[in-house]
Amino acid sequence: MTTRSRRIAGALAAVLLTTSLAACGGDDEPAAASADGLTTVRLASSPLGHLAPIYLAQERGIFAKHGLKVEVDTETSDLTSVPAVLAGKVDFATGDLTTLIVARSKGLDVKAVVPASASTGKEGADYGALVVKGDSGITSAKQLEGKTISVNILTNIAAAAAREAVRADGGDPTKVKLVEIPFPQAPAAVSTGRVDGAWVVEPFLSAAKAQGAVPVGWGFTDLAPDLTVSAWYAAGSYTSKNAKTVTAFRDAVREAYAYAREHEDEVRAKIPTFTEIKPEVAAKITLTGLRDEVSRQAAEKLAGYAQRDGLITSTPDLDELILK
Repeated sequence: MTTRSRRIAGALAAVLLTTSLAACGGDDEPAAASADGLTTVRLASSPLGHLAPIYLAQERGIFAKHGLKVEVDTETSDLTSVPAVLAGKVDFATGDLTTLIVARSKGLDVKAVVPASASTGKEGADYGALVVKGDSGITSAKQLEGKTISVNILTNIAAAAAREAVRADGGDPTKVKLVEIPFPQAPAAVSTGRVDGAWVVEPFLSAAKAQGAVPVGWGFTDLAPDLTVSAWYAAGSYTSKNAKTVTAFRDAVREAYAYAREHEDEVRAKIPTFTEIKPEVAAKITLTGLRDEVSRQAAEKLAGYAQRDGLITSTPDLDELILK
């Protein structure tokens, strides 16, 4: 393991240690029905586009049809959602698949239930990309060897996607320096030359393009053709004690996705109501792919990348990670 990998793995281990301590004494009481007969489920997710189908489903009675009412917490970030889930503060949260694989490898009881976001599977038309400044002279991901690329978190799927974009273009990703910059700050970091490139997702991809950046790599499609980027997950103990609620949630989310696929205009109109994305931007961004199953094939590949990059020492049991 390289010094960089040891440093990243050590930082992640500290986060997971905090997570495991926070989870001690968690309350996994079965979900209770409210006065209207619906079971309330508490969700946590960053306020990104993948929440639009959830809000639409709540408004259109899809969750109620399945006996559920959802409460969405957008203050608990994906980085802190694992301790919130394991401590029973929320029932379901979104987490990128690499983070969940690492958590499971550390013995944390997380269970991926249904995708939250996915690659579109279309190179050149995905919602995440590796971008560079338009006048930088860099025209390919391979040319980022020896240069600096920003990702939002050094230990998640963004880092894997950035490296894989370089590798897929024939470059050596070990010669790339990754630095951690939050997505909202990444477009400016590229335009001012603070970094040579950045891995960004929508709406920050569109923001970067508006500031003159150009895509040179599409790492999601390089990682796997059917990539599950993030998943709605729960504590394994919660899925065992609340099997009917979990099944109802998964069925409702799948129905929400079916509706969203047929009503893209409503999805785009909903996004500005819970994010800072302006309507004119929401009308143009590339939307996340919406898939019904967490891809086992993609999880296997991501586990391999995580082991290669020193985030895990062995692949966890993916049957224990992905809910059947």
